[in-house]
Amino acid sequence: MADRIRVPGPGPGPGTDGIGITKPLQLAHLLPKPVVFVMAGGGAHGCVQWGLLQALYETDIRPDALIGTSAGALTCAVVAEDPISAISRLTYVWSQLDLDVLVGDSWLAMITAATKRKDSIADSAAERDAIEAILAARDFSDLALPMAAVATDLATGEATAFDAGPLVPALLASSAIPGVLPPVTIDGRRYVDGLASANLPAKLAVDRGAGSIIVLGTGSRTRGPAATSAPKVVARVNAILNASQRQGQLISAAGEVPVLLLPTPTNMGAALDFRETLSAASASYELGRNFLFDLPQIAGKRKLTRGIYSRTEDIGGDVELEKLAIDVPRFEALDNRSTTEVRV
Repeated sequence: MADRIRVPGPGPGPGTDGIGITKPLQLAHLLPKPVVFVMAGGGAHGCVQWGLLQALYETDIRPDALIGTSAGALTCAVVAEDPISAISRLTYVWSQLDLDVLVGDSWLAMITAATKRKDSIADSAAERDAIEAILAARDFSDLALPMAAVATDLATGEATAFDAGPLVPALLASSAIPGVLPPVTIDGRRYVDGLASANLPAKLAVDRGAGSIIVLGTGSRTRGPAATSAPKVVARVNAILNASQRQGQLISAAGEVPVLLLPTPTNMGAALDFRETLSAASASYELGRNFLFDLPQIAGKRKLTRGIYSRTEDIGGDVELEKLAIDVPRFEALDNRSTTEVRV
């Protein structure tokens, strides 16, 4: 049985102060304020952010504000409501969260009901119950930290960041997967999942005044053979569009502020498959922690300047993005305005 258990080992040396005594890794001085945590959407892949937050909480970095889409918006709300207990609370959230909690019915029952419903397979009653069970806050003003939930205006296709008023409808709108969950009406306008407009709302964070950004993604899947069935073709097209949108958001934000792109697993399952949440979170924690302990090699005591700071392998295969890369040991520094080498 023991060979099936994999637990990340103790933290690397830089955070150690004496035998058996540790202190948070000092990184906050590297980041211009305000520091904004940006959390992507991704359904069950949101568990990746739980692991990344565990790694971040072993440093002295804390968010001044948060912005997220879909599953990322819910994680933002948990952190913003009570930053001190957030990690513990997310442990209990992800140990219980599954598709039944979010949609309430079996897939067969949902498909049957869909014949009677015009705009979605399921209704949002179960998701509303889940959100209200997870959060005590009912209004953005109840939160301890500023946060925004990103949804897509169904009429215009534009990303909308909700940061005031009722909290639960904003979270429902941010995660209203088109065709699966119904659009949410807020102030007379209908909204769907933010994945359609800004699944990784890095540019919105800059527009809202971020001094530096820490990106908590949701991992990726290894691409298989070209899709042939209609559902798989649609899923592949959505993945391609999402990747393009993600890179556009990152490049735009990095032209203004430093962007820390935390590493994430590349072997994730389906977005609505909750069976591997614990192992994905564990892998994310280890990846994120190792990245953060290596980060001081880039700047020493200097504040980071605008650009993307990421593991080389996390940059992705986009041609334009690769043209902006500057090779440095273990990291890439990217800047879409000027390319200034970062020496390690």
